[in-house]
Amino acid sequence: MAKKSLDFLSGAEFYDQGFYTWYDYEKRQWVRRNRPELLSQGQAMLNFANAIRVGRTKGLDVSRWERFLRKACDFHAKRILLDDWKPLSTNQAFFIAPLCKAYRLFGSDTYRRAAVKAGNVYASRHLSMDEPYWGGTLDASCEDKEGAFAALQGFLALYELTNNRKYLEWAEHACDVVLTYVMVMDIDLPAGRLRDNGFKTRGWTAVSVQNMHIDVFGVLITPDIYRLGQLLDREELKKLAILMYRSCGQLIDPYGSQGEQPHHTNYAQHGKFRQRLSRNDISGIRGNYVEEWTVFWITAHFLNAGAQFKELGVQIRD
Repeated sequence: MAKKSLDFLSGAEFYDQGFYTWYDYEKRQWVRRNRPELLSQGQAMLNFANAIRVGRTKGLDVSRWERFLRKACDFHAKRILLDDWKPLSTNQAFFIAPLCKAYRLFGSDTYRRAAVKAGNVYASRHLSMDEPYWGGTLDASCEDKEGAFAALQGFLALYELTNNRKYLEWAEHACDVVLTYVMVMDIDLPAGRLRDNGFKTRGWTAVSVQNMHIDVFGVLITPDIYRLGQLLDREELKKLAILMYRSCGQLIDPYGSQGEQPHHTNYAQHGKFRQRLSRNDISGIRGNYVEEWTVFWITAHFLNAGAQFKELGVQIRD
């Protein structure tokens, strides 16, 4: 099933902003959104790179995946290396890690140079915090944990590639910012589905300064936090990473599905909750969550992070 999925995705069509990340299954065609989702392209490229690395060791035919990743890396590396490349936000830091991994897979120095350039650009912009890490989510335009995570992931990949200590220091800085979004206490929720089932907010991450809810995306960040803890010999980072992974799994149902956006405040994005807010009715919002949004990325993120922990030699037990 995994190979079939990757074979299909490797057929994604390209256009002047990279490759399409939306597919209309009724029309059976790739479609363009209002804006290119560059961060989604970077994340997809990283997953292809990891799949190719593992697939090669398993003796799988990964030629289609390799052709797709080469084409994507050629496109974005060329664009990043242009003199006038000036990314709006931190979202394009998600290209750094896949370009590093593609350099290891294919040996193209263009990929390495593009990754190094992107890393230096974002370090110059964000290490002083005159400009915070921002723009890493698809539905906000502000400071967010995903922007900081993009930098953490990229700086860590550059350190693994070069063994240059400065990248490790940059990764630690980005990680510190990521962790400002992590809940460090169990919020006293009102009576409702979450409180009645003993829901704990410790280890969950807020999305941004614009999206006022906690979400499960943080589970994908946990292997990088753990790896950073190993490299810096910081036991508290390793413990926190495992806590975050476990805590984010509290809403998984017996079939492996999971809702999102637990409401620890009276903020909501889902239509049925927003209608209440428009009537100044906040009943039933705080202490609830969106069970209808059982989107596939949640399951994928748990499997992805779990696989990375396995490669790190870490077993996540209840």
